[in-house]
Amino acid sequence: MDFVTNARLATEVTKAGGLGFIQGGRDFKPGCPLVTRTLDEQLANVRKLLAGHSHLGPGHSDAADVDADKGTLPIGVGFVAYDSSAADHFNETTLPILAKHKPGVVWLFAPSPERPDTIRKMIQGLRQSADSTVNGTAQSVAGSSGSADRWDLHIAVQVGTVQAAEEAVKDGADIIVAQGTDAGGHQFASGASIVSLVPEIADVLAKLGANGQEGSVTTEVALWAAGGIADGRGVAAALALGADGVVMGTRYMVATESDAQDYKRQAILSTSDGGQNTVKAYIHDHVQGNHSWPERYDGRALVHPSYTDHIKGLSLDENKALFKKAKDSNDLSRMVTWSGTGVGLIKDELPAGEITMRVRDQALKVMTKFR
Repeated sequence: MDFVTNARLATEVTKAGGLGFIQGGRDFKPGCPLVTRTLDEQLANVRKLLAGHSHLGPGHSDAADVDADKGTLPIGVGFVAYDSSAADHFNETTLPILAKHKPGVVWLFAPSPERPDTIRKMIQGLRQSADSTVNGTAQSVAGSSGSADRWDLHIAVQVGTVQAAEEAVKDGADIIVAQGTDAGGHQFASGASIVSLVPEIADVLAKLGANGQEGSVTTEVALWAAGGIADGRGVAAALALGADGVVMGTRYMVATESDAQDYKRQAILSTSDGGQNTVKAYIHDHVQGNHSWPERYDGRALVHPSYTDHIKGLSLDENKALFKKAKDSNDLSRMVTWSGTGVGLIKDELPAGEITMRVRDQALKVMTKFR
């Protein structure tokens, strides 16, 4: 969630019993400030904000105090992997920072179809780095402090198809994030909602577990559902479909700690009927001059004038010129706000911790009702 997540937002989610995530980036070339400075600073800030919190929410009831200097952080970091630098430089530039701070989950998404082994290579590097901390040898492997505290790392891979889920399991993922087409932001251009995607992936994971280990397949894999979930009813439904956990993105865009701009907050809070007023399209990126995403991935955003002009047949060059003119004059009407179809369920700005607790309490109430 570019320009939305930050250390404060993520830690408040974690302290309320969820698992907060920060953005790790997508450019891993040496010298990239997002890797060499921002990620390091964000994770250091997370540890500072969580230091001494032994009474994290229900999801962390057995967690010890978060140490001010070491130990696995109850936080996640997400990376986009389509850029060639993911395969070429991730181990060199990013692993040392991750080994230093030890986030509990590293989330990977969107390998380029031209480099299908990228996720596998990233997972291998992460495993090697995390395993080295068992014997206190992280300093020689990844440049960390060298302390003998274990890095209890879990790796999540976001997918949009059953085939991609199977590939992620073979690559060594601990968690499959099944992203349905109701999700906001970037996703598989062709896919299904979680209503059918989650149960089918759950069946595949169950089959792998029942058959035992097949080659390099890990049989104990968790399943998280993502896409269109904005309240406890969605959480309960996803769990009923076979998910072990649930991911929310759009809901946290209007958290008080979010970095989302005011126009995005107001757009989300004022939009209803998400199936009609959000749309999956490439134009959301292209009108902004972003052509970096492989064709395999598009994105869902609120309907905006650039999209409607595109549908009417306006050329991309003309559309981009109108977008630039509006942006340069501080006209926000053509700006892109990434959003899932659950946007109509989002009615208020709240602290991230309160959002987390309200959603959890509503989910428990719904599930208790149907016992």
